[in-house]
Amino acid sequence: MKIMPLLESYHLDDTLNCLQGPTKEQMKVWNQWAATALNIYHENSNSPIEFVLDDAVYKCKIHWDSDFPNAAMKERKELASQGGISLACFIMSVLLKFEYVIQTEIGSGVDYMFLKRVPDNENFIENYNYVEVSGLLEEKGTNTLLNRLKDKHQQIEEGSKRTCKSSVIVTLFAQPKSIRETHHD
Repeated sequence: MKIMPLLESYHLDDTLNCLQGPTKEQMKVWNQWAATALNIYHENSNSPIEFVLDDAVYKCKIHWDSDFPNAAMKERKELASQGGISLACFIMSVLLKFEYVIQTEIGSGVDYMFLKRVPDNENFIENYNYVEVSGLLEEKGTNTLLNRLKDKHQQIEEGSKRTCKSSVIVTLFAQPKSIRETHHD
């Protein structure tokens, strides 16, 4: 794997200016889930983070806002799941320059379809990538980052989008680290 340079620092809210589809309010809520998950393990609303995008490793710093009430964000499984969506949107929009996201149907084997450009009548299915998203707060027993990646690849194989351009993004909040692996190109 090669280590690639990135900007020195990013903010979770960078997604708000790069991605369309969901409302900015929805993306802020996903970011709040991620911030709450990150705050369990990291202080001062920032941390080094590693993004592994196929065969390249990017190391930088990530910042987030923690000035919001999180009384309704205590369920650990939801923290990992919703926070994972936030980091997947960050990777796809800020780092990989996809501009639009659409949620997919249950049973398709993937969670979202990201498009390189905002869709119109002429480019609706042009330059897309289906993404299966997952997050875990910390590794325990067999619930590891690598096992979760394998499980998500298997989920794509069992779904209706198994032959489409797709990838898996899994985030581990304790480290923090997000891995994106291409499933089909």
